Amino acid sequence: MRRLDNVWDSFVETDIFCLAAKNACRSRRDKIEVAAFKDRWDELITKLIEDVKANRFRSSRYRMFEVHEKDKTRLVADLPLYPDRILHWAIALAIEEQINRKLIDQTHASRPNHGIHSAISDVRKYLDKDSRIKYALQIDVRKFFPSMDKEMVKKRLREVLKDERMLTLLDSIIDDYPYPGIAIGNRVSPMFANMVLSPIDHIMKERYHCHYYVRYMDDIVILGYSKPWLHKMRNVLDEELKKIGLTIKDNWQVYPIDSRGIQFVGYRLYTTHTLVRKNVKHNLKWKSEEIWSRVEKGRPLDFHDKGSIASYEGMLKWCDGKHLQKTTFGKIRKRVQKNEEEWYAGKAYRSFMNINKEIFT
Repeated sequence: MRRLDNVWDSFVETDIFCLAAKNACRSRRDKIEVAAFKDRWDELITKLIEDVKANRFRSSRYRMFEVHEKDKTRLVADLPLYPDRILHWAIALAIEEQINRKLIDQTHASRPNHGIHSAISDVRKYLDKDSRIKYALQIDVRKFFPSMDKEMVKKRLREVLKDERMLTLLDSIIDDYPYPGIAIGNRVSPMFANMVLSPIDHIMKERYHCHYYVRYMDDIVILGYSKPWLHKMRNVLDEELKKIGLTIKDNWQVYPIDSRGIQFVGYRLYTTHTLVRKNVKHNLKWKSEEIWSRVEKGRPLDFHDKGSIASYEGMLKWCDGKHLQKTTFGKIRKRVQKNEEEWYAGKAYRSFMNINKEIFT
C-alpha cells in the first residue's frame, strides 16, 4: 500500500480541529475545563492551529494516576483537554483511516466497528463455523504499552506516512511522554499500538495460516484442532514479539474450550453458548442489588444508575444472558415502572381533587 503523503495541508484546517474539539469535549462534558474552553472556542482553536503550523506545540505536563483492575495495576496518563486532547483527536481524524487499512479485519479495539462485540462475534463465528475446533491458545503481552520501544513506533509510522511535517509532530508527541513506552490514556496511543502489532498479525495469518485468529489490543486468541499445533503457534508469537522488544506474559494458556470456555473481553465462549465472565456476573449482581435497595425505598434512579443498567443490559444482549437479565435489572425495571404508575396515579388524583375543590368553594 502506498504511504500517505500531503496530509499536512488538509490536517491544519479549522474544520478538522473543530470536529476534533467536539469529539474531545464529548467524553469530558462534565469537566470545568470544557466550559472554559467553549467560552473561548474560536480564539483557542485558531491559536492551536497557528502553534502547530509554526512547530511551537509541546505536550502539556502529564498527570499520572493508577488504575487497579483485578490483579493488574496500570499507570494511566491524563492530559488537559486543550491543547493536547484536541490535537490528538485532530491527528486521529487525519491519519487513522489510512492506518486502519493496513490492519487485518480480526484486529479489534479503538477502531470504528471493531470493539468488544465485534471481537466476540469473530470468535463465535469461528466456533459455529467449524465443529473441529476443540482447543484455544490465549496470550497477553507483558506490560504492553510501557514496553513499546519509541523508535519502533516511529519506524512503523514511517511505513504509513511520508509527510515529514506530520511525522515531526508525531515524533514530538511520542518523545514528550516522560516515561518508557507509550502513554496509556492518549487518543493516539491505541492507534500506535495497533501499528506495532499489525505486522505480526499478517505473519500469523498469511505465513502460518492461522485461520482462526483474533486480537483485541494485546490479548490474542488462536483457535485450533490440536494442542501441539497451538503450542507451535505460541512459540512463533514469542519469537516475533521478541524481535520488537515485547514478551508474552507467563499466564499464556492452551486449553480445551468445552471444559472452561474462552475468557475473552468480558465473556466466556463455549462451542455451544456464550456467557459473561464470573467477575462481570458478580459485579452485575452486586450493582443490581445496590440499585434494588434504593428502588425499594422509593428513591428515583439517578443518571449514573440508568447508565449502569443500560451498560449491563447491553452487554447481556451479546450472550445467553436472558435469565440473568430477567432476575436482576428486569426486576428493577418492573418495580420502577410500578412506582412511576403509582406516582402518576396519585398525582392525577390530587390534581382532580384540587380542581373540584376550586369549583365548589
